[in-house]
Amino acid sequence: MRILFMFVVDWSKEFADYERGAVPSHRLFGYAELKKLGHKPSIVQRPGWLRQLLSRPILWRIYQALVAVWRQRNVDAIFAINEAAAVPPLILKRLGLLQTPVIVFNTALMHPRNRSGLRKLMWKWTLGAAEAVVSQTEMELATVWKEFGLQEERQHLMHMLVDMDFFQPEPDVPLGDYCLAVGTNEAKDFPTLMKAFPKNEKLIIVTDPYNAAIVEKAREPGMPVEVLQAIPITRIKRMYQEAKLTINPLTDTPYGSGHTVVLENMVLGKPVIATRVGGMIDYFEEGVSAIGYTAGDVEDLRQKISSYLENPAQFAHIGRQSPDWVRKFSSNEFALALLRIATSLCTHPKAVKGRAACVEH
Repeated sequence: MRILFMFVVDWSKEFADYERGAVPSHRLFGYAELKKLGHKPSIVQRPGWLRQLLSRPILWRIYQALVAVWRQRNVDAIFAINEAAAVPPLILKRLGLLQTPVIVFNTALMHPRNRSGLRKLMWKWTLGAAEAVVSQTEMELATVWKEFGLQEERQHLMHMLVDMDFFQPEPDVPLGDYCLAVGTNEAKDFPTLMKAFPKNEKLIIVTDPYNAAIVEKAREPGMPVEVLQAIPITRIKRMYQEAKLTINPLTDTPYGSGHTVVLENMVLGKPVIATRVGGMIDYFEEGVSAIGYTAGDVEDLRQKISSYLENPAQFAHIGRQSPDWVRKFSSNEFALALLRIATSLCTHPKAVKGRAACVEH
């Protein structure tokens, strides 16, 4: 199977970092696993002489789409990682210039900014040309097709993935003196965490500038909170292992967020406190693979944190069970699910009309 992967920006650095073992394979969204299975995934390479011009995301996405048109006879399916990466190729499909089936990985279609005005009209027009739209949660699977007037049979569920090999625990990592919260984007609920967190405990938050400003505003005088940004994933993995406890605070949004933090800790066998919201409940089983709390409920979160810190042995079974529980979210399972969708599109009469048959392995 020949699948062309499309990213919102030039992703070549992530591929290079993966090759030298600096990042997990889930940063490549099943590419590495498909290759290991004997298939032929590919990406668009950025020519050196266009490097500066294509540093602008919109120009990069247009360039990717034009390359896809040029290469379409040698590609069985296009996998757009993020709906924004899918817009140019879907426009070209609408114009009849691209025949290759397009699979769109939905990251935030249900965000409010995409559900009104010109943006919504744009998504309805472009997404209608996609052969498949993939959502990461049952919640989004049930709403995306209705919101944008898509055919329900074109919707698929593929959960976020985790590299099981990369996150195997390192031996003899000592327990640190801090609790940890990791995550970026506006779905994070650090104000609730700051209110609920014990004032005598140390908290490290790894996040982006947007949330760092929110944390600083919510911080009480003398509160032992350290905020870090742009930390390499290898260091974050070490921090997961050292932390007394990892907490994943989220607001209740109509789109998913925070999945990788929970999955990475599960592979490491580290109990994590996760928010019970629609976009997260697919990713843990209460009391089995994680500890849940009600979104925005300061007292509930405070009680869960205190219970764990006072008696971590009470929750040790979660750490023992979660590595096996999380296997269904592995990068390999993600690649197999993508392969099933791509194969079904290639064998559909409408998809292969006027095109060469898909490669079989």
